Amino acid sequence: MKITCQKLDDHHIHDLAQLSGAEGFPYPIAEDTARVYCRNRDASDPGVQTYGVFEEGKLVSVMTATYCVVFPCDDSPSGRIAHISGAYTLPAFRHKGYATELLTAIQADAAAFGADYLCCDSTADGLYRSFGMYPTSDDETRMWKKLNE
Repeated sequence: MKITCQKLDDHHIHDLAQLSGAEGFPYPIAEDTARVYCRNRDASDPGVQTYGVFEEGKLVSVMTATYCVVFPCDDSPSGRIAHISGAYTLPAFRHKGYATELLTAIQADAAAFGADYLCCDSTADGLYRSFGMYPTSDDETRMWKKLNE
């Protein structure tokens, strides 16, 4: 079985739009919107990038990261950030380690971007904790990991 994990580019716009219509996906994404997420950005550039896992050429799992600079606010860390969002795997393909593959790719690009932190907003913290991410307080769902320690 051939499995690949890669950045989505303009060749994957239709694949992402189609996946977004699957049961449990937060909302359908039109192809014009999918284009924003499928841009294959250079690792040193800020912006949005979606990563995907393909099984036998079919897009089955995605995760998006936004690479940006965040200024100090309350108790949140500031600096160069890779913010993870939009994680989804088709139900028939779950529990195969695809989210781990996607997080590994994002963490590598976060390092290339020079990110100080990896973060996400999630209550499903088991996966993120396995990557060393923790909330900054007991009542917060945002998970953080200091990079380059």
